[in-house]
Amino acid sequence: MTNYAKTTFRHLEKKLVCTLFGHQVDNHRFAQASDNVKQCPCGVEFLHQDSSETRVRHTISCFLIHHSYIKMSTRNGHNEYVCIQCGHPLLFEIGSDPYSKNGGHFDKKARYLCNLFGHKVHTVTKRNSYTEYACFCGHSFLKQEKSLSKVTHPLICLFAGHFIHFEARRNGYAEFVCRNCGHTFCFVDKN
Repeated sequence: MTNYAKTTFRHLEKKLVCTLFGHQVDNHRFAQASDNVKQCPCGVEFLHQDSSETRVRHTISCFLIHHSYIKMSTRNGHNEYVCIQCGHPLLFEIGSDPYSKNGGHFDKKARYLCNLFGHKVHTVTKRNSYTEYACFCGHSFLKQEKSLSKVTHPLICLFAGHFIHFEARRNGYAEFVCRNCGHTFCFVDKN
């Protein structure tokens, strides 16, 4: 097989994986880019900061091993952190933040019980047309519904990934929200 054929085959393989599972996000790659254009390894430009939607896959290493978080901000009585790889945010009330003394950087495994049985949430704030919620495990959601006490992950997100669109720019990140579950993601923003 020639080098050209191998390269073409690898490119088609990447496109097929993205078609099946969604595009790959990586804040490390976004931070190293010379501009703010986000491009998946399959070659597609994505995560546009308009009303368009991008389907993204789960970052398996973060889900199975652990996320690596850094502090992003303090807002609405909560400390906010973001995963330096997949962009998964966490929100903890300042008075009960188990990571507030970690110097703004820590590793954390996903809380599988919450993912399986649902997140017991409290209201953080109202933003645009959403109510923002956070679980005691730190998982946050932007939902149209008001006064929720529990948020569950729909099966479509588990099997198909997240269908996300741009929501806001905050503290050097572009925030995206999943239309199906309200899960938010924060990706490095150079604007």
